[in-house]
Amino acid sequence: MLVHSAGALVERAALAYGPETAVVYRDRRISYAEQIARIRQTGRALLGLGLSKGDRVAVLMSDRPELLDVYYGALWAGLAIVPLNAKASASDHAYIIGDCGAQAVVHDASKADRVAGARAETDVEHVFSVDREAVLDGGGYLPDLVARQPDGPGRPEVTPDDRYGIFYTGGTTGRPKGVEHNHRAFVAAIMSEMLELGLGERDRFAHVAPLTHAGGMFVLPVWLRGGTNVILGGFDPEKFKATVARERITASMMVPTMLYVLMDSLRDGNVGLESLSTVIYGASPIGRERLLQAIDTFGPIFSQLYGQTEAPNQLTVLRKSDHAAAVESGDLTPLSSCGRPVGIAEVRLADDELKTVADGEPGEIVAQGPHIMRGYWNKPEETAAALRDGWLCTGDVAKADDRGFLYIVDRKKDMIISGGFNVYPKEVEATLFSHPAVKDVAVIGVPDDKWGESVKAVVVRDPAVQVDAAELIAFVRERKGPVLTPKTVDFLEAIPLTAVGKHDKPALRAAHWGGRDRGVN
Repeated sequence: MLVHSAGALVERAALAYGPETAVVYRDRRISYAEQIARIRQTGRALLGLGLSKGDRVAVLMSDRPELLDVYYGALWAGLAIVPLNAKASASDHAYIIGDCGAQAVVHDASKADRVAGARAETDVEHVFSVDREAVLDGGGYLPDLVARQPDGPGRPEVTPDDRYGIFYTGGTTGRPKGVEHNHRAFVAAIMSEMLELGLGERDRFAHVAPLTHAGGMFVLPVWLRGGTNVILGGFDPEKFKATVARERITASMMVPTMLYVLMDSLRDGNVGLESLSTVIYGASPIGRERLLQAIDTFGPIFSQLYGQTEAPNQLTVLRKSDHAAAVESGDLTPLSSCGRPVGIAEVRLADDELKTVADGEPGEIVAQGPHIMRGYWNKPEETAAALRDGWLCTGDVAKADDRGFLYIVDRKKDMIISGGFNVYPKEVEATLFSHPAVKDVAVIGVPDDKWGESVKAVVVRDPAVQVDAAELIAFVRERKGPVLTPKTVDFLEAIPLTAVGKHDKPALRAAHWGGRDRGVN
């Protein structure tokens, strides 16, 4: 039986590249041998708490080496990882910790207040800080436990079907929902990334997107090819450029908004950045004119991925060669696509009965593959709606051309993608409805040159309560964090309704998307 797991792959990389540099962070350089020792010790420390295979370890940390220790230490030990979004609210963190039944939470100093707030609403047993000054009352200092563990071989048995993690995405009913994956799914996704996205041997990968989300999917592919993961702790264009020049960075992954900011910061083209040979972009579509500008500056070094949390990172890919062919031929149409299906996925366009639509007709993207989720944690009805007859129903509507490129034209779900983050309007609406001045509200996505889409709230006010847009925006920010906060608020006397009495969101969106060839960005 196949015995691959994330821990087994990390062990394999460490054996092959022991003395070479696995991680760079600020002035720290960590070898593969040191990294596997840290992972083993951390995994053993977590097991020493009495945790068992499949138990959940929630992590709320900034990007730093200790995050990799905890993340891969848990996986090495056969525990399931639950990454917490640093931009979410303490209330959402508390909900996730309780919903997944996390047995342990690990945090750093930058997130201690968030964890303290979430902990007050849960009964999680173990809370540990990786920074001594940020240990909470009743909590512990994880490095003390780690230092007492042996660092030699002896990995616990972990099979491909064991739980890898639960990854929370926005909820259509106002609460996040957990996507459950096993090791088989993530190993398949990792191998596919190595095949599809242009990564090479000994890449030096600069991490500017959060390691707890899509950016972290590239750590293990880099290690498996003997490369170095350079952790920047977030995106700043000047820091990124300096790091590329100093470390001779060859690859990175960005959301389009980051690429726009980088392009706007350039003064001398790609001078100092010539080592870059692969830039992967995704999480939201990119403006074609900005992409052409980037190709003109850097060359055809770009790969686009399209996927979902339910199918990690990849259902389709627009390869570097696709970008180059489009520019060379003058046929730029494929640059507006999300690419063609990756090798591990069966992807087609289907109608509501899951029948394949006629050529050229729009249909929902549905997919099968070894990287598809097990289901939504403790949500059988939502799982049944998303996984139908063995097909993942993505909620994205697309058309295909005769070359197999897919073009997303709409979403069956109301989801908004802003700056690479998924925003489910129901979450924002539920928060606004709790404000005494809001009688009715509908939340939509509108075009935004920087963010792709931005969140707009359309509100009907209670005439007896005074409120303005700034107050409602601050109200949401305090309770849900910046990602879910509307950038604008419109006030109407009444929200238009469909024939069956529901909010007519297509009508609301049409006022902002008119004249475009698709209703999403």
